[in-house]
Amino acid sequence: MEEELEVIHKGLANAKNGFKAVPGKLYLTATYIVHKPNDYFDEEINIPLNRVAKIRGVHTKILGKEMLSNILEVDMISGVKYQFVVNKQKKWLEAVANVLESRGESEKLA
Repeated sequence: MEEELEVIHKGLANAKNGFKAVPGKLYLTATYIVHKPNDYFDEEINIPLNRVAKIRGVHTKILGKEMLSNILEVDMISGVKYQFVVNKQKKWLEAVANVLESRGESEKLA
């Protein structure tokens, strides 16, 4: 992203890409969710909030059982789905809820 945006919430996060986890940092602004990977060779993910269908918290399953509340899942209008393994999922969901509410898009939070 070329433009500088005010970061509302940030933290360490792994972007899930199939079975591969891409470590980096996740940023929430008033208009985007951005994942900046630690490795130069991995691509940055820029998610415009106006193209998001739903955002929800999901549990990590261990041996088929839902165990950890640590995934932020983003469904795009296009059908693409992103998953980010985050610390303090509840705080992320609260920050996302505040941003979506300020945009008049509270219905996007599942």
